[in-house]
Amino acid sequence: MYTSVYMRLIVILFITSLNAQGFGFDIGIGVHFPQGEFKDQEVPQSFALDLNGYYYFNGHAAIGLNLGGSQYGFSERDIPFNQWTSVGLIEQTRNNTFHGNLLLRIIPFKGPVQIYGEALGGFRNLYTETKLFSNSNNCDDPDTDIDECEIASETNATDTAFGYGLGGGIEVGIASFVDEETQSSSKITLFIEGSYLWGGEIQYLKEGGITVTPDPNGVAFPNVTYDWNESRTDIFQVMVGIGIKFGLPNNKE
Repeated sequence: MYTSVYMRLIVILFITSLNAQGFGFDIGIGVHFPQGEFKDQEVPQSFALDLNGYYYFNGHAAIGLNLGGSQYGFSERDIPFNQWTSVGLIEQTRNNTFHGNLLLRIIPFKGPVQIYGEALGGFRNLYTETKLFSNSNNCDDPDTDIDECEIASETNATDTAFGYGLGGGIEVGIASFVDEETQSSSKITLFIEGSYLWGGEIQYLKEGGITVTPDPNGVAFPNVTYDWNESRTDIFQVMVGIGIKFGLPNNKE
């Protein structure tokens, strides 16, 4: 029974792909709200960024790739280069989330204002990274993309688990353009959406989860201890953003 259903879905997707309605990309900014065990660990709300790319089979279905993440912790402090000099360094530690998903978008109705639903499946990664910078005011060359002030970096923690989600939103067209030669159109849209993203159990660090105790004699390396957290990583994500669709048949949308 299940095999026949899957085969029908494959056939439907193949047939609709022969009448593809174009591609789309969007970028959104918003907030991650920790849920469940993740919230119980006192992980704070965080600013988030989302990027999506879509392939539209027709006016009602698309598949795509979703990438996004947030920074849920940040700390910075001035530290001495060593025990025998007055030269100082800047230490920055960032706690980050990153997710990647395949997604299926369903658009039940056409029109200038569209509602849509999405199903997502992929992974969730949490990682903590520490970087050291010179505190000199003139070490960074503005003519290059490299921060010459950065001296060293280390990934203190990283862990990945399976993730999946459900979401939906509203998309409003704000501008459209027609290519008379190809008889295709492009659209710029605004959207607002919400998604509940379930994340598997991950071991991670929060802001302030690293403690460095210097050697009192100033000879040996300092003692570093980690205050680990472990939980599921569910979040509720709210996004607003802008998108573009192109290669759409001009007579259909």
